[in-house]
Amino acid sequence: DRESTYLSQYLLRRSFKSNKEHNVYPALKLLHYGMKFLSLSTSALAAALLAGVTHAGFPDEGDGKVSRRLARMLEKGAIRNSDGTVSVLVRYKDEEGHAVADSLDRDGHGHVISERSRVEVINANVEDIENLAKNPHIEMVELDQEVHALPNMRANDVDADKGRRRLQDVEETPYGINMVNPNSPTPRLQQGENSIKICVVDTGYDNGHEDLPTLVVENDGYSPYGDDELWNEDGHGHGSHCAGTIGAIGGNNVGVTSVNPISEKFSFFIGKGLRNSGSGTTAGVMEAVQKCVDAGAKVVSMSLGGGGFSQLVYDQYEEHYNIDGVLIIAAAGNGGNSGYSYPASYKYVMSVAAVDSNRNRASFSQFNDQVEIAAPGVAVKSTLPGDQYASWSGTSMACPHVAGVAALVWSHFPDCSNKQIREALIATAEHPGAGGCDNEYGYGIVNAKAAHDYLLNRGCDFSVGETLGGCNQCVECTSAPTSSPTAFPGCPGNEKYFKLELKTDNWGSETSWKVTSPTSGEVTAGGGYQSSTTYTEKRCIQSDACTFEISDSYGDGICCSYGQGSYTVWVNGVEKGSGGEFGSSDTANLCTSDPPTTAPPTPVPTTAPPTPGPSAAPSAVPVAPPTPAPVAPPTPAPVA
Repeated sequence: DRESTYLSQYLLRRSFKSNKEHNVYPALKLLHYGMKFLSLSTSALAAALLAGVTHAGFPDEGDGKVSRRLARMLEKGAIRNSDGTVSVLVRYKDEEGHAVADSLDRDGHGHVISERSRVEVINANVEDIENLAKNPHIEMVELDQEVHALPNMRANDVDADKGRRRLQDVEETPYGINMVNPNSPTPRLQQGENSIKICVVDTGYDNGHEDLPTLVVENDGYSPYGDDELWNEDGHGHGSHCAGTIGAIGGNNVGVTSVNPISEKFSFFIGKGLRNSGSGTTAGVMEAVQKCVDAGAKVVSMSLGGGGFSQLVYDQYEEHYNIDGVLIIAAAGNGGNSGYSYPASYKYVMSVAAVDSNRNRASFSQFNDQVEIAAPGVAVKSTLPGDQYASWSGTSMACPHVAGVAALVWSHFPDCSNKQIREALIATAEHPGAGGCDNEYGYGIVNAKAAHDYLLNRGCDFSVGETLGGCNQCVECTSAPTSSPTAFPGCPGNEKYFKLELKTDNWGSETSWKVTSPTSGEVTAGGGYQSSTTYTEKRCIQSDACTFEISDSYGDGICCSYGQGSYTVWVNGVEKGSGGEFGSSDTANLCTSDPPTTAPPTPVPTTAPPTPGPSAAPSAVPVAPPTPAPVAPPTPAPVA
């Protein structure tokens, strides 16, 4: 009617006037007030309010269309809602920026993840994201990404279990407990008198399990996913399995024991960062971690991955590490390659590799310069929902061993900082090879008693150097980093030695490769790479594995418009192919004895790719993660 039309025109005029005067917040308050009386689109009004503002964001083409960079990111894994909106993480500079972000949310308000960091998640229309990123009151915008419980891996280990089963009238001590806290030559380290709170960020917790501490529903956990995804329920099993390694009840003649068997001497907080399906979002994990810290957790265990590097997540963990004094520990990843998995590869997080019962690195365990420590991760027996037990494999299973040991050692030295606990763990880790540190084991397998004795001798007054992660983390360790003890000096039987040198371009997550044979199909593969980074992949492959194929998911190769990427492959020391300028894929014959050749590249798409994002905080989403392991895995293996 005439009154509504007049009021809408008045609100818009006032809004644009406020925008020109850079006084956005009062204008938005006026818009929200007017929305009570008008059936106008808050999103459309806010977009109009932001029109003409120039600020660093997603570079566009000047024609009002979605920028190529944003379009590319949306194609690669944005979380889209059923109404067409996209989940977006926003860091605002001030309350005006907060109001701007809220105004673009489909419900008129975002969901705050951290008030201190000024970060919230909103569900916005795609066309509004551009304007949001350009607003001078907004510091950073990232697309929310999917994260997941790391997949169960097949285990070939004498301790493997065939699947879920009940354990009655006997309590087992899983081999991993004896490895990280041995009972000889000195007695096993017992829990101290200072209770440490441990947070498990995962798929939930089977509260009421016969062999897990019973937690208080109102106080001891949090789920960011609403009432359909309760923290005290675990529809997947992954979170309960990890929690059992940390703190299954000991001495009750039931099930298994754990690193911290006396439940009265430590406490749990559960952050349901992943849904019952085994997947979640970056925003969900960030909020779960924040709730852990708010609840007083000193150790956070995360057996999950996915989503690639995020500057917002990096900044959050830096604050928890440096300001809150929290030690965050995460699984290195199950890709069996040198790619970086996040959150483990942030330098403020301890990255944990997996070993088997013979102390050998698990074949699936990722190896890179951020791997810092190792723990049992093959055929690890622990708790599952419904008073069940099973042996699972993966770096997910290794991670809670280290988290449990960190809390165990800390319970004796409450005055030590998180940085000193971290130093003690890696300075006393037992390397199964020549010693020192390498990309496969880090400093070695965690040892609770050795770490305790280290702090008993040094106290808690020593200084710790700059936080760098991986083999550069420990300034007090006496041995310099060494090359890997398993550097493929030779391959068994008729297998041959395959080596790939790969330098990624500015969109590393788009690059993947595989080696196939006519008899077995795919025999090895790699992906999930960081941008502008050099990798070396080494494998023993079967003799008839003849085809190497490297792919770029966007179709523009890895050189030379958006970075100087390249690759070279060798078999038994003989170069078989190299390149970088191709379209969707390039191949090399690994069986020919002819000089290295490569197949002709496929055509490059006519549409030019977007300008790459800042190198400091790439936002591209990695290759879609594997499907999370089923609740009842057919073979013993973990989910992390």
